[in-house]
Amino acid sequence: MTTAILVFAVAAQLATPWCETGAPADAWTEYPRPQMVRGNWTNLNGLWDYALVTNTAAGIPVTHATGKIRVPYCFESPLSGVGRLVSPQDRMIYKRTLELHPKSGTRILLNFEAVDFSTQVFLNGAEVTDVPHEGGNVPFTVDLTSFAKDGANALEVRVWDPTDWHYGGRGKQSEKPAGCFYTRVSGIWQTVWLEEVPEEHVTSFAVDVDLDAATATFRVESSKAREAAAEIVVTDGEKEIARGVAGKPIKIPGALKLWTPDKPNLYGYEMRLGSDKTTGYFAMRKASTVEDRNGDRRFALNDEVFYPLATLDQGWWPDGLLTPPCEAAMKHDILTLKACGFNTMRKHIKVEPRRYYYLCDTLGMAVLQDLPSGFRGNSYDDQDFARLRYGFSRQEMKDMIDELRNAPCIVMWVPYNEGWGQPGAALTREMLRWVKRYDPSRLVNGPSGWNDWEGGYRFKDITKGWGSGFVTGPTDFDADRKPSSDSVDMHKYPGPAMPGAGGGRVSFLGEYGGLGLKVPGHLWNESGSWGYASTGSVTNRLANQEHYLKLLDQVRDLVTHGLSGSVYTQTTDVEVEINGLMTYDRKVLKYDAPTLKAAHDKVLATSWDLGHKGWSPAADGTVEAAGAGMYRLYVKTASLKAGNPKVDGKEIAPAARVRDGARTWTYCGDVVFAGKTAKVSFGDLKGVVFMPAGDPMRPPETR
Repeated sequence: MTTAILVFAVAAQLATPWCETGAPADAWTEYPRPQMVRGNWTNLNGLWDYALVTNTAAGIPVTHATGKIRVPYCFESPLSGVGRLVSPQDRMIYKRTLELHPKSGTRILLNFEAVDFSTQVFLNGAEVTDVPHEGGNVPFTVDLTSFAKDGANALEVRVWDPTDWHYGGRGKQSEKPAGCFYTRVSGIWQTVWLEEVPEEHVTSFAVDVDLDAATATFRVESSKAREAAAEIVVTDGEKEIARGVAGKPIKIPGALKLWTPDKPNLYGYEMRLGSDKTTGYFAMRKASTVEDRNGDRRFALNDEVFYPLATLDQGWWPDGLLTPPCEAAMKHDILTLKACGFNTMRKHIKVEPRRYYYLCDTLGMAVLQDLPSGFRGNSYDDQDFARLRYGFSRQEMKDMIDELRNAPCIVMWVPYNEGWGQPGAALTREMLRWVKRYDPSRLVNGPSGWNDWEGGYRFKDITKGWGSGFVTGPTDFDADRKPSSDSVDMHKYPGPAMPGAGGGRVSFLGEYGGLGLKVPGHLWNESGSWGYASTGSVTNRLANQEHYLKLLDQVRDLVTHGLSGSVYTQTTDVEVEINGLMTYDRKVLKYDAPTLKAAHDKVLATSWDLGHKGWSPAADGTVEAAGAGMYRLYVKTASLKAGNPKVDGKEIAPAARVRDGARTWTYCGDVVFAGKTAKVSFGDLKGVVFMPAGDPMRPPETR
């Protein structure tokens, strides 16, 4: 455990293991942009001066609080050293001194990883921002060069955060936290840093990969050109394996090392544009959907069936609120989920620091990324307000994609959650279609829960919310009948359940579970906690674990009928919610990790088996499999009426009758191939399939 250098100035209701007395010495000292690294940078996190200013009725500014604040933690968090609520009437004023040395041919850039919500920057009394930057979730940059002088410079950052009062995406923040809405987060809440760059420098880049062609194409934008011809060197570990120029495909030699949660392979790059040099990484990874052997659509990674076995991960912390205490804390959450057998998290209406996605990229955790919702007060289903903020919402979606586009861990965008800020059928479709067009490298989820409007399900009466029930069927399609998203997403508590999927979309359970379990001594509120469901005893850990395992058995059964992914609510308790697999302070994992992993592995294996189409005979009866060894033979039950199949002259009689998804197949037994091929004699060769044998690839009925 690192030594704390700032003790709590206010008492924390709960403290995580990394921050028992305050922020650790190495908190947020790491380079903040891991995919585009430069050497010449300065971390500005630490103690700043602050003031809270409110205008009187006559418009006269009055300062009503001053002190020291520890950046990058927000005002409301104990780790900031302030720990007080900020009103929408307040202006937050941050001040510190910068030692700058401007040089000819060099720009001085001030980078903010995230500030909530409206930010103005002043240097030496002059405003640097042309217009306030608005948006609380993604990084932005201000060029200080023209305002900087040699030596000491006075930096001032002014921030206003309306929380519930504005169009901006605020996720679960609320002025009146209760239920599933939490303490608001105001001002700077991620790293602030300086970097010096050449006059012409790379401002952004994107990598388009093509697995079939084994190529990576870098698209580079610079301070002087929309399409900059940067020189690219690709590395595998320390070894250079390819080089080329931005804008042209670069061939990746040898067998591709693909990215998956199990094998998070990454390639390095070095980029040069004049005297500007950056380094980073990318991955060869493809997200798509494929058809399984029953005709159901399923999620796929690298053209192989992939079942997102996920938690709803909200990313809140009792001592830092939206700001994780430190990198070790973020890593702990990811590794805990992996130990429990999860391969995915749904990052729920929050954008994390870029280092969080770096950890998911390197440790192996797929991410379904929500756009933080925006709505007025707690009127999350106000469609009139949602239509008013639609343009701002689109801009926030674009900004999020632009910043996170190169993170291979992100496999799907989730633009809408449960109708929160969802602007009706027509604009919803326009958003989904635009996202698919703007980033074709990822999947796009239909509205997560509630109003699908395209043949999934929706409220019978949007104005009445949950109590009105749901209606299914083809509704509000465009004339071309083409769906705007890749999946139909249902929420069901405690569930599980699955939506019917049509039009080539995937059936996805976007939220379920929510089993409440109190762990005394680790609660935000000892008397006011709640969960979506329980066993009747909210303190019986073993009973809750058994309940969870029964839910997983039901999930596994739904997988055989076409369910292609599921999200359990949730990773941790959050404030008064006690639905977490872990307590809010991360000190207690409520269930046994190996037990959960064993159950999760069965769900994943069932999905894999159904998704693997196996090997079928050609027209002459020859079947070419993966090589010599044992395979499991399935035959369509209806075709067996004419007799049993023969493999290499040996008749194979049915061993068991099973129900797989929407079709009935018969398992005929295990067959040993002496070599890579075998000869099948049967009346319906299209009704024969050989599947891999052996754990964990056994058919569902054998487990």
